[in-house]
Amino acid sequence: LYMWLMDDDRAFHVSELDKGEISSRIVYLDMLEYYIKEGIIEKYGDKRGWYQTRKTELQEMDFLGATEKPIDLWMPFDIDLKVNFFPGNIIVIAGTWNAGKTAVVLNVIVNNRFKHNIHYFNSEMSPSELKIRLQKFEKEGIAIDQWNFKAYHRAERFADVIFPGEGNLNIIDFLEIHDDFYVMGRRLKEIHDRLDGALAVVCIQKNRGKERDMGLGGDRSMEVARLVVTLDPGRVKLTKAKNFKDPKENPNGKMRNFTLYDGYKLQCKEGWYREKEEVKDA
Repeated sequence: LYMWLMDDDRAFHVSELDKGEISSRIVYLDMLEYYIKEGIIEKYGDKRGWYQTRKTELQEMDFLGATEKPIDLWMPFDIDLKVNFFPGNIIVIAGTWNAGKTAVVLNVIVNNRFKHNIHYFNSEMSPSELKIRLQKFEKEGIAIDQWNFKAYHRAERFADVIFPGEGNLNIIDFLEIHDDFYVMGRRLKEIHDRLDGALAVVCIQKNRGKERDMGLGGDRSMEVARLVVTLDPGRVKLTKAKNFKDPKENPNGKMRNFTLYDGYKLQCKEGWYREKEEVKDA
């Protein structure tokens, strides 16, 4: 049992050990209580019979040798002029259905394709559908063979396939949670823990309505993100922004109106504004 606990740190239920035999369960429960006292495991959540192995390893932070130079990452809507990005950052894009999440990340790919090693995980499109979307950019002079990124079909357990290390940009389109939306924060934390200096842009679903500026999972979906961008049709908002480009300007809560043309082209005619303010020129 001890070796099994050390090999897998995911949460587990005691029924995974006893195979339904009551006599075995009593033995395992005694062993689990012993391991709790020894600080090896702990109870998981508030559900009876759930446990997880404690993670006690520490990774010392080399803050003296850390870079102060932001990563060169282009973002649509001139977001990169408002916010800096550093190794290991997660960017969450929370959008309603048909608000333009995929258009946003395809623009991220095409404008960063020679700056980063880009790995695009898509849960919905077939190879044919993706090709059709990419071919739209030929109107901007970008041929299909000039994209310079890797695309993968993936719908779950993204943390297992993240490409870690500086220079890698992981784009997840999108992270689906069908029930137990509180799990969203855990999934994002798992991705964050695997980055090791890489960047991640993660698309998640958001309920419609300007008053609902968080993705599914609520506050949990924002915890590890350094930037949370919310999308409604025709409107983008910086719901959470860290590492301001200009220390004197706090971009949190700023919005911008945009138009999506032909499913790929993003255009803003006005500048950033806040709720109840008039739209300002760019």
